[in-house]
Amino acid sequence: PEMPPLPPPAQRTERQQRGILLRTLALAAVALAMLQEDCVSCWNYCGGYQGIAAALKRPIGIFRGLASRGLESAPDFTSRASWSVGKVAAASGLVGTAVLLTMRRPRRRRAGERPPCCPRGALGPAAATSSGRGRMETLPDGSQAYVVGDGQRAVVVASDIFGIHTGRNKEICDELANEGYLVVMSDFFKGAYPDEGASPPWWKKLLQAPGLLAPISTPWSSVEDLLRQGVLPYLDSRGCAAGQVGLVGFCWGAWVVFKACAALPMAFACGASAHPSVSSMAALWGEDEGGILRAVRAPQLVLATKDEPESWKPGGTAETSLRATGGDVGHLFREFTSMSHGFVPHADVSDASNAAEVRRAMDYIKGFLGKHVARGPPKV
Repeated sequence: PEMPPLPPPAQRTERQQRGILLRTLALAAVALAMLQEDCVSCWNYCGGYQGIAAALKRPIGIFRGLASRGLESAPDFTSRASWSVGKVAAASGLVGTAVLLTMRRPRRRRAGERPPCCPRGALGPAAATSSGRGRMETLPDGSQAYVVGDGQRAVVVASDIFGIHTGRNKEICDELANEGYLVVMSDFFKGAYPDEGASPPWWKKLLQAPGLLAPISTPWSSVEDLLRQGVLPYLDSRGCAAGQVGLVGFCWGAWVVFKACAALPMAFACGASAHPSVSSMAALWGEDEGGILRAVRAPQLVLATKDEPESWKPGGTAETSLRATGGDVGHLFREFTSMSHGFVPHADVSDASNAAEVRRAMDYIKGFLGKHVARGPPKV
């Protein structure tokens, strides 16, 4: 039989063309930043093109912090030239990447392709609102965690895909500690997002972009090892009673909440999740979402937004699956119909309506933890 004709190549939309242009310009700007010290220094050193050098210094001075070092301290022209060649090569690689991005044809998502963690319409990362009143500590397995508070009851917090040093994550931990809990927010991404403090300059945010790959390259086995070898031994060393631990997760962290409650039923008394990405993460790792839900026995609080799939809203299949297999142990599903995915740690609370909804979500979380953590681990 004859082969069917090939479909015509996909045409880029205006929006796609704008996106490609922006990526190209961004990479070219980084390339210029790497070159700016070399070019300006070499031109001045050779005594020519001083006017061009002076003109270039001003517009690309904003990228000065991205250059690893200049050439002014080089002892002679030979060493300057060799260092310049290395940086020219690196910058050329970035420009080449930009060209390849420009040449790529857009394609439709294939069936079964890994989906993104967050749904369309989700909020991006907000700058850290507080450095927190807690401290970074090293856990028994060598990993890092933000720790605040004290007591025999504990809360383990799993952040969203933007890591523990963004938005209101530390502020949320401090608020939970005020309720009498020892709060541990573990860095499951193992330093992928460095702590740049509150309101870092935009170029530092740009340099953190590769950290977005960490959540989709952090399998459950890595998370479970960190919980078993780092978090739980640390809580035991601080005198937290077995089973007197609640879990709180946002976005990617909600997947951690459900997986941990399923795999470690005697360790965690309950779980609370806001704008969960359990469906997308289960699909990403080829997991059976229904199997995860069927294995959970601890009571769960789920705060969905307008962006979550219908299955994770009140009355959806996630709630019915939990109730069908785990019984009526106190599961609670609520929807925040005016809020976007990511709102609890990242919404702009200078807006009164956002602030009110964030406060309502935190009241749900604190009330749920207060009701279930004191009861001990669920019966299995």
